[in-house]
Amino acid sequence: MPADGTFSPVEACNRLPARDLIAGVGPSSNTGQKSSLTAPIIDFATVVLDSEKARKFFRKMHPAEMFRSVFTAGAIAVGPITDRPFNFYERSCTLIDDTATICGKIGLSDDGKVQISLTGQGCQHVANWRAVADVVDMLDGKLSRVDIAVDDLTGEMFSVRMFKELHEAGEFTNNGRPPEGRFIDDCGSQKGCSMYVGQKGHKQLNVYEKGKQLGDPESQHTRCELRLYSKRYELTTDVLRNPGRYFGGAYRLLINYVIGEVERLELKDQLVNASAKAVVRFLNTQAGTGLGVLAEALGEDFISFLVTKIIRTGRPGRFKSFSGDLSAHLRTQLLPDLEN
Repeated sequence: MPADGTFSPVEACNRLPARDLIAGVGPSSNTGQKSSLTAPIIDFATVVLDSEKARKFFRKMHPAEMFRSVFTAGAIAVGPITDRPFNFYERSCTLIDDTATICGKIGLSDDGKVQISLTGQGCQHVANWRAVADVVDMLDGKLSRVDIAVDDLTGEMFSVRMFKELHEAGEFTNNGRPPEGRFIDDCGSQKGCSMYVGQKGHKQLNVYEKGKQLGDPESQHTRCELRLYSKRYELTTDVLRNPGRYFGGAYRLLINYVIGEVERLELKDQLVNASAKAVVRFLNTQAGTGLGVLAEALGEDFISFLVTKIIRTGRPGRFKSFSGDLSAHLRTQLLPDLEN
């Protein structure tokens, strides 16, 4: 990393398996090997559009038009302007997607400055991050925060405790003092452990057990999420075009995980799978015996009774933010269990 604090893009290089990183073994290439890692994705982004060019461009525009001008995310609707401040902007709008989930905010100032912030839920609807970067450049805008995530769907390549050991071994030290670390143990509850490296507001890595967080205690699905802030580093729009380079350039060991065999669609399958298992487990433990008694008593009328008296329309909270054909995803995940 240059002395001025900017991030240098990094090229693909030999990568270390997690076990070798801990053991201190030298690099060994795994080029061409299949992995359980997802391609690096943008999971949070805040765009600041406060230049004179941007203010002229957005003059007399409704916030919905502003949003559409920057982001290609048709599934997101823009709510009405309110007097609620957002990140020091006097007024704001809420962004809501087609699942009725809040996925971001727009901040508006009296002098025409605009800030658009998308959460992970909102980022999944962006079709083309390169196009977003081009528009931000055209308007002389800038980024104040970007999160980049890589998921290990099976836990084969990294784990929370592995990153804890790497931090203790000094592997995150770039220049001078090592970044602070914080480990949060679930104490055997199987709700998921977390490891933080670095400071919020500067540069922070958060590694956590995503599958367990979603309710599947047997899942090894782990997320490694890098949070970059402009407070201390220059965040150019190139981070939107090449997130893997910035993920790998933040700490030298992270380049080992910029492989990206698995795309976002497979990640969505994995997230639904964890939630589906959690629903089945809940029904089994909380209502299994009750449903069993009803099935025995009602016989062939049991299904009709369930449909008319028990089942309700809508989605449980864990599925409300899912965008896409939820029924198809659930069938894919659950039908194999019936066949076994």
